[in-house]
Amino acid sequence: MDLLFFSVLLFIVCIVASIIGVFFLFCIQTRKIQDVVFFILACWALYISYRNASSIPMNHMGQQMLGWAFGFLAAIALLLRYAGKTEARYRISNVMVALSIVSSVLTLFLLNR
Repeated sequence: MDLLFFSVLLFIVCIVASIIGVFFLFCIQTRKIQDVVFFILACWALYISYRNASSIPMNHMGQQMLGWAFGFLAAIALLLRYAGKTEARYRISNVMVALSIVSSVLTLFLLNR
C-alpha cells in the first residue's frame, strides 16, 4: 500500500470523526453525556492541532503558531467549561471547541500540501 493512501485515509477518518463528534455535542441534551462528549472533542481538537503543527516544517513558524493557536482555543474552552456552571458558559465552550475542531481540520487541509 502507498503511504499517500494511508495519509488520505487518516484525513478522511479525522473529518468524519470531527463531524460526528460536533453533531453529538450539539444534539445531546443530557448534561453528563454532553460533558463526556465535550471532553473527548476537546482532546480531539488538541490532537488535531498537534498533528497540524508538527507536520509543518520548522521554517514556517507562522503557520505552526496558527496550528497551535487553534489547539489553545480548545484548552481555553476546557478552562471556561469547568470554571463556572452557568448555561452561557456551556454554550460558549461548545462553540469554541467546535470552532477549534473545524479550523484545525481546515488548516490541516489547506496548509499541509
